[in-house]
Amino acid sequence: MDMTVTVRSPLRVDFVGMTDYVPACEEFGGSIINATINKYIYAQLALRDDEKIVLNAPDHDDLQVEVANAAELDPEGELGLAQEILRRFTLPSGVELTTYSEMPAGAGLGSSSTIATCIIAALDAATGYGLTAYEMAEMARDCETVALNTTYGWQDQYSPVTGGGMKFMRHWPADSGRGIEIDIIPLDVTALAQIEKSMVVCYSGISRPAKSILDAVAAGVSSGDEKVVNALKGMSEVADELRAQFAAGEVAGAGPMLTEAWALHKRLHADVTNERLEELFAGAMNAGATGGRVCGAGGGGAMVFFAAPGREYAVRQALREMSARVFDCSIDTHGIIRW
Repeated sequence: MDMTVTVRSPLRVDFVGMTDYVPACEEFGGSIINATINKYIYAQLALRDDEKIVLNAPDHDDLQVEVANAAELDPEGELGLAQEILRRFTLPSGVELTTYSEMPAGAGLGSSSTIATCIIAALDAATGYGLTAYEMAEMARDCETVALNTTYGWQDQYSPVTGGGMKFMRHWPADSGRGIEIDIIPLDVTALAQIEKSMVVCYSGISRPAKSILDAVAAGVSSGDEKVVNALKGMSEVADELRAQFAAGEVAGAGPMLTEAWALHKRLHADVTNERLEELFAGAMNAGATGGRVCGAGGGGAMVFFAAPGREYAVRQALREMSARVFDCSIDTHGIIRW
């Protein structure tokens, strides 16, 4: 069979995150600000003339997994998330699926969930299922629960499939009956250019140990730990304020608000920060950053800073001198694309 589907999905930088733990959101809500960036996950799916399933992950030491047919797919096997997703679709034949990320593993930019949505979007196109954005996001969440044993959040499943740009994302409390709200913040060309000019994204060199942090948040919410609950609520308030600033075209105050979110984030668990992250934060601030924070759960991965006007190069150079990998990033305004 001669059919190939390619999907490109942007990763995201969360200016305010960690507030998407589902039980917390259902109890008291959670707000997030993130932006899709021009760093991508790719998935390419080709139908085969036989029943074999071939999975390729060139960014994981050229890993290749072969499964005899769809009946043999196993979410506990290698590349188990892809295998679980494939189980959800009725395939007309065997397939060859290749996925890879442009960013390092463990960067805290939502890659595992973005891979899931990429694969789902490719299979949706190949099979003609016609899934909505909501259905793709929810399928990704469910497949991750089965294959990865994780049930933490929702922002990284919803972010790729709901378009590109700067987003305000809110999970309303269960008793509100309002569910999940996704709003793309309207930014004119000038505001977008200002954000892209001042935003500095770097990789700390540490693949983040997220599980201890996520487990601590889950335990804190379950037990009603005021330190954890108040930190999450405070971060949501920062997201609400930052949304208003961005919507008004005000960029200058973003840096200090990222620092405020970072201070609240660090109250969740001791593993959120470490000597390396604090070194990078201090170095960036000394070079002219107005604020910043770690992306994702913390403990490592990527960091995002806002630089004062005219100090962007100095901040980037200071981070490079501390052996951080600095990325040139712009805001992706398209979201997930398939062809």
